[in-house]
Amino acid sequence: MANWLDLDDLLPYDNQVGGHKFTKEKPLLGLLKHKEGYLLKSVEGGTKGKNEVRFYDELLINETLINLRALVPLYYGTVNVQINSKDMTFIVLDDITTGMKKPCVMDVKIGSQTWEPGCSKKKKDDENAKYTECKKQWSFCIPGFQVYDLLDSNLVRPQKYDKEFGKSLDPGKVISVFETFLNLNSGYLGVEKLVQGFTAQLDHIRRYFQTQKHYHFYSSSVLLAYDADTLTNDKNTYPLLRVSLIDFAHVTPADGKIDLNYLQGITNLWTLFRTQLLHNN
Repeated sequence: MANWLDLDDLLPYDNQVGGHKFTKEKPLLGLLKHKEGYLLKSVEGGTKGKNEVRFYDELLINETLINLRALVPLYYGTVNVQINSKDMTFIVLDDITTGMKKPCVMDVKIGSQTWEPGCSKKKKDDENAKYTECKKQWSFCIPGFQVYDLLDSNLVRPQKYDKEFGKSLDPGKVISVFETFLNLNSGYLGVEKLVQGFTAQLDHIRRYFQTQKHYHFYSSSVLLAYDADTLTNDKNTYPLLRVSLIDFAHVTPADGKIDLNYLQGITNLWTLFRTQLLHNN
């Protein structure tokens, strides 16, 4: 891949569900998609951006992290793009919605604590004020999601629920949000296999974090994606789905300790799928 990319070859990423959208006025806030299919995530200024690049670089070369590497999108290094006469650096990643005709995507931020140790009091207060009730009850929150409602035959674009929806979400309605996201009431036989697939992948992540002592992950998310176009009434057909860990600007060394904050959140998410969703469709 070239060290420099032309802005004309890039577009804002349609399937982004968390955070802010990219604009030329605020290019640091969103994702871009290259015409060849991969994603570009801007490297934020200060320590956050450097920390995320450092995380990906170590993941690429440290063979002891091979199991973690399998849980995140493929990383292709960094590239530069000139925007508004300013040189900017972007992380280049795989798009986990590649090949999906009707991508349904949910960003689930893991952990009741989303601020890293050593951050400022303002940062801590700001983080504690966001998604408070969901983080308190579930040890995760939902910054956003999009879904193609299969009961609406006229729907040609996904319904989007942004961070404001997530911030105001009643924790008692979290299960119904997942039911909406998974098209649980659509009547399609493929929904059961969809929930089974997500449950198995979340269990795989949960088991990894039961022993993982290399990093602690703060304000990091699990991205759930599936293709609604592959949900059918053929009981032998498996829907296309993927689960990936994303957002590593606030990863810190674990110092040989289990990441209990993350483990609690991912365990609760897996348990929700296993006990509330798996056999309720």
